[in-house]
Order: sequence, then structure tokens, then C-alpha cells
Amino acid sequence: MLLLLIPVFAVAVYARPSADDFIYARATHAVVQQYGADWPRLLRAALDADLNFYNTWQGLYVSGFLLALQPAIFGGQWYGLTIVLVAAMLFLASLALAGAVVHRLAPGTRGLPTFLALVFTFAVIEGMPNQVESLYWYNGAMNYLPFFALALGVIALLIGMSPGERRRPVWKKILRTVAACLFCLLIGGGHHVIILLTLMLLAFAVLWFARRRAFWPVAPLLSCLLGLFFNMSSPGTAVRMSGFSSASLPEAVFKSLILSGLSVLRWLDLPFVCLLLLLTPALWHLVRSPILKDSTFRWPWLPLAATFVLIWGMIWLPSYTMGGIGPGRLINVVWMTFLLGAIVSWAVFLGWLARISKAAVDRFLPRRGTALIAAALVVCMASIGGHTVKEGLDNRFATSLEAVWELANGTPQAFAAAMDEREAKLTDPAAHDVVIRTLTEDERPGLLYFSDVVPGPDSWGLTAYYGKESVLVEQPQE
Repeated sequence: MLLLLIPVFAVAVYARPSADDFIYARATHAVVQQYGADWPRLLRAALDADLNFYNTWQGLYVSGFLLALQPAIFGGQWYGLTIVLVAAMLFLASLALAGAVVHRLAPGTRGLPTFLALVFTFAVIEGMPNQVESLYWYNGAMNYLPFFALALGVIALLIGMSPGERRRPVWKKILRTVAACLFCLLIGGGHHVIILLTLMLLAFAVLWFARRRAFWPVAPLLSCLLGLFFNMSSPGTAVRMSGFSSASLPEAVFKSLILSGLSVLRWLDLPFVCLLLLLTPALWHLVRSPILKDSTFRWPWLPLAATFVLIWGMIWLPSYTMGGIGPGRLINVVWMTFLLGAIVSWAVFLGWLARISKAAVDRFLPRRGTALIAAALVVCMASIGGHTVKEGLDNRFATSLEAVWELANGTPQAFAAAMDEREAKLTDPAAHDVVIRTLTEDERPGLLYFSDVVPGPDSWGLTAYYGKESVLVEQPQE
């Protein structure tokens, strides 16, 4: 897996900022230009930018701070760190979740949490429906993925306090609750779809804990609602929402149900099957834990139903507020939620199977050649692309193979050269009125290209970002 991820990181060397990256990072870029990497000044500038956007554009009171610190403020060549941040967040969050589950069900099983976290991170990176918007475009990734990672952290914390867990000192549970509340307040400053996902997960947790007369998830639930209130009550949110044309509630419910069903059907592909097969021996070991009662697997269809509710809720929100399924970066987190829900559903099905026939899976688990079989499954996941309901986003290979293909045909290199040429003009202190050109088709790699300036006056905020009097965009000469 690590070997196959090398091209994913190699192509990131040629990533460069675009679109909203400049608007949000204008103040921090100015600090770097004047004072260098002066972190106290940088953090104050990021906070000021965050407050400005909170009052004038959107109530995402944590997102705005993160977006002001995009790596290219130190130079375009640093922008590729985006994929490193994304991979680290996904791995650490899934490691925390896997560690909590393994500690609960099979304490002392060494290496298993790392394996589970690596497999999930690998599957997400390789099969991302829209790779550029969540792996390589900083603004798209940081509006969603940090908060998705925090949501996984909240669930990991709650698993450590779940009913039936070995007796722990009350002060440890209080510390976990405080940490979960802090995570939820941070999630409240992120995108609304992740907030809704967290609220739905916490609602499930409250019901689960209430069965055993425990109420630890109530405090994180209230914290998440408080964060949502700060988010939605901001002056900027009113400005942002005024630009949306909302659908009617019945229309949104019907449309989101159709879109959710189509999404699930299109995501049931070969890489998804390979993922479940790769995880089956580990899941089989976990679900046979003596801690789990037979009643846990009484309704094996229940996790599937809960997963569909989560997917429907995440698609319903943009369907209601924007009249559609939303951008690719939003679809990506819905798909990741589907993957996690499917893994849990498959594990519960295996647990149910173990209760009705303990030899059912043992009979089919390979005894020899397991490393070769696992390697074949991993290569398949790195070769075949993921799918999405949004047309035009499902015509690429998996990320590793796509990276190899594009590096071979030279489009990332051409993209970086064109963007560096543009930046050289914009950073020339002697030039006050700058003329740049749009990118050609050969300079638009599928993994790295999100958007480009349009001919005419600057519409990206480049003028203010680079401190110019004017920036004019022209069509490239034939």
C-alpha cells in the first residue's frame, strides 16, 4: 500500500493554488511577504481573516482560520503539502477509531489498529470520487476533511465510554467527555454537512447509551448544537444563504432519496468488494470477541439502514438548500461515510453468521497464499477508479494509476510550469499592472486542476493577494 501511494505524493510536487485559495489567504500571504514565517503575526492575521469572513460571508468559524493558512503563502512549491495533511488526518482519525474498537473487543491484539487504519486510508485515497477537490485542492479539502476526522475522533472517544466497557475511573470518562465536547465545538465551525453527520451519529449514540441508563453522549450533542448555533447565527451566513435558491421540503426529501439510492448502487464496485475482502479476516477476529453478546447481532440489517439514513441526511441538506447533490468535495465525505458504514455493516453480518454457523467463514478463509491474495486486492483497489452520481467525475483511474498516467504524459509538469510563470509575473515588484493568460488543455491535469481564471479582469482576488494595481487575464496565443 505504501509503495503504491508513492505516485500520489509524487504528483503533488506539481500542485499549485487556485480559486478561493487566494481570497482566504490574502492577509496571511501579506504577512509572509513582509515578515517571513512570523507565526505570532501569521496566527493573528488568520484570526482576523476568520472574523472577517464570519461577518461578511460564512459562519464557518474554524474553516476560515484553516483556509487562511494554506501552504502556498510560503511559495507555490509548498502547496503539495495538502495531500500530506489529508493523508495524515485520515490515518490518525481512523487509527484512533480502530484503536478504540480493537481495545474494546480484542485488547492486546498488536498491529491490528494500524492495519485497519492503513487499509481505510489507502481505500479513501485511491477511490475518492473527486480526487482534486479533497486531495490536492487545499480549500476544498480543509472545508470538510478536518471535521470528518474530528467526527471519527468523537466516536472513538464515545466507544471508550460505551456501556459494558471495563470499569474506568469516572474522571477518565469526564476527560473523554470534555475532549468530545471540544471536538464538537470545532466541528460546529466547519461545513454544515459534517455538522449534520455528527449530530446524527450522536443521536444514535444517545439512543444506544440510554438503553443502559448512560448519558455521556448528551454533552457532546449539546456542544455540537451550540457550535451550529454560532455558525448559523453569524452575519456572514445570512449573506451566504441569500444567494441560494432552496428547493421545497417535499422535493428535497424525494430528490435526496433518489440520489442516495443511486449513489449506493454506483459505489458497489469492484474496489469496494476488494476492500471488504481485505478486511474480512480482521473483522472476523473482532466479531467473535466474547465481549459481544448474541443479541448484538439480532438484527444484522440495522447498520445498513443506519448507514442509508446517514447518507440520505448528508445528501438531503444540499438538496434542500441548493437544489442539488452539491460539489464533488461534499460527495467525497458522503462516500467516506458510506465506506465506514458498509464496513460496520459487513462486520455485523459476519458476527451474525458466526452465531448461526461458527465454521461458515472459517471454511472459506484462505490458509495459504494470504499475502499474495491481499496484494492482488490492494493492486485492484489502486487500479480501478471510484464512482459518483455526478457526471464527469467518474471517468478516471484510481488515484495511484491516474498519477502514474499523468506524470507519464507530462500534464502535471506543464501545469506547474505555467502556474510558476504566472506567479513570477505576479510577484515581480516592478510590475504594477500585470497581464496573465489562461491555461491550455495540455496544462490541465485531472488530479491537480480544479479551476482557472477567466478572460477579463481578475476574478480570483489575485490583485489584492499579490498587491497589484490591476490584473488582466488573456486567452493564450495559438
